[in-house]
Amino acid sequence: MERPIYSEAHEVQLGDHGNRGLWYTRFFDRYAADWTLDDDAKRTWISNNAKLVGLRQQLESHALRHFAVIKAAGGEARVFTTDWHFATGLGLPHPVENGLAWHPTLGVPYLAGSGVKGLLRAWIDSWDESPDAVRQQRLETWFGTGGDEGSAGRFVFFDALPIEPVQLAADVMTPHMGKWYEQGDAISEKLEPELVPADWHDPVPVPFLVVKQAKFLFGIAPRRPEFATDLPLVHEALESALSWLGAGAKTAAGYGRMLPDTSAQAALQELLNKQLVSTLPIERQRIEQLRAEFSQAQQRNDKTPGGMLGTLFREIATEATDWGTAERAELVELLTQINKFMEGNQKKRRVLIDALRN
Repeated sequence: MERPIYSEAHEVQLGDHGNRGLWYTRFFDRYAADWTLDDDAKRTWISNNAKLVGLRQQLESHALRHFAVIKAAGGEARVFTTDWHFATGLGLPHPVENGLAWHPTLGVPYLAGSGVKGLLRAWIDSWDESPDAVRQQRLETWFGTGGDEGSAGRFVFFDALPIEPVQLAADVMTPHMGKWYEQGDAISEKLEPELVPADWHDPVPVPFLVVKQAKFLFGIAPRRPEFATDLPLVHEALESALSWLGAGAKTAAGYGRMLPDTSAQAALQELLNKQLVSTLPIERQRIEQLRAEFSQAQQRNDKTPGGMLGTLFREIATEATDWGTAERAELVELLTQINKFMEGNQKKRRVLIDALRN
């Protein structure tokens, strides 16, 4: 008697909040019954995974922690957005022939810190227009020297991580001489037309997965505080390398180019500031809130007393009478600056300030 085989019980499905990287790397299920694999199966697998990947809240939270770590180490962080396709980790083993470098816990493509360091070193080595002595000094001090007597470089290069969900896409490469690349070193004296590089070979489409759109957070920090003086130059070189060379694989074909995204960086910095302020005592939170509003009013040149700045001035000055001496003194200094900046009845506002001095 034949027993039913419930295939559904053995199938693994990726949940809504699953790790797409783990799924793509470890759960390939397109083999035939005899363990062969045709091109249609590869294309189907890649197409099925060419989606928007990553959880927005998780990526944002991780980016804020990453940003904070870079800042705490005395470094600087920059956000870059892809100008076109980005491919990383194509040499990693996978049944579809081309892999992808996935972050192990976030489940999104990323660029390892070693890759960031290698990209920047390649730029300095080949494209830096500084005098030879300056370029050589940068290579040795920024990146370190090898050998038994070698030393570590002056800077730490962090992984470049996405700050929001990443859009993936299916792409195709068409190598014409695959046998030459695979077995060219095994050519014997006999004629082997399939192995030699020639123009009679047909292209073989090879599908692979790429990043179509993403924003990455790059971070670089000095190993010691005294090394921070070169940090602006390092970031300037990184921007040039990403803009002209590109990161990851297939850069000769235009892949991997990235451009600075100042608006995304400012938004991330603002979120980090709010997060840091939320951990402070209420008095500090209110002072920082007023300071931030004052800064924005100065940028807008908004001196009207009836706006948000004037409202916060009156609210905080009134509630601060019960604060400690140190907090009141700091607030008085800030309120005095605001009073001089704002239009309207300065004398009336000065009364509120004087009440905090007692």
